[in-house]
Amino acid sequence: MGKKEGKSVAFANVKGGTGKTTTCVNVAGYLAKVGNQVLVVDFDPQGNATSGLGIDGKGLHYSMYDAFLNQCQGYSGVPITKVILETDIENIHIAPSVLNLGVAPMLLQETKDKTGILQRILEPVQRFYDYILIDVPSDAGLFLFNSLRATHQVVVPIDPGIFSWESLDHLKAYCCDLVENKGHNIKDWTIVLNKTVSQTRQSRKSSQLNPSEEIESSLQEGSDAVFVVPYSVLVYRSQQEGLPISHYTNKASKIGKAYAAIATHLTRVSNSTEIPDKEPSL
Repeated sequence: MGKKEGKSVAFANVKGGTGKTTTCVNVAGYLAKVGNQVLVVDFDPQGNATSGLGIDGKGLHYSMYDAFLNQCQGYSGVPITKVILETDIENIHIAPSVLNLGVAPMLLQETKDKTGILQRILEPVQRFYDYILIDVPSDAGLFLFNSLRATHQVVVPIDPGIFSWESLDHLKAYCCDLVENKGHNIKDWTIVLNKTVSQTRQSRKSSQLNPSEEIESSLQEGSDAVFVVPYSVLVYRSQQEGLPISHYTNKASKIGKAYAAIATHLTRVSNSTEIPDKEPSL
């Protein structure tokens, strides 16, 4: 592989169940389909991105847990080059995860710069990929801060619920803390509203917006890029097969077009000569 720029993107939200992994895997599929070399970093102990790309986590020799240990003083691990696996999907590699990763923060008593661990893990391989997509677990602790430190771009999947919507402000507040404490600023926010449904006949007659449309309307008033992903059974079917939607079916679909649009947006932002600094707007 030739030299790459290795643009990193974190898929994060402090609330669970918003579609972070689903968004990450499917965006990876559409980035890879147009020839980009993509590394998906499964930084979630649940390992859903790993299985979502067709890798059985039970048979792994090394995982992100071992790469994490390699950065912990007093522990023996391996570099990420020994962790990364090829998938059956052309142009997509995976740095897989296992449940043991969940206990890794307990091993950091003597480790310096604890929020820079993931950044240090990825440095040796960054030049080999066009995009490094980080699937971040739903927490407000070490995994989140490590993921934010390792990137300047964040994709925030939310669902059509008030708690998920509020979590967006919480995430941006954490980013403000990162700016203050580490001088690291997130330069681009992309909001993905998942599992949306269209208006019903009754709501059209009454001119009332349903929850999906109400939240979308409010999000569009902000300065962040907003994408809407409809509910689709293709998500479930493709996950069963361990494939992104882009590689599960060649048929055009609304949800496929939505993920392709997100991938195109990230490409445009990443390829900009300069991404304007944007302080998180709370």
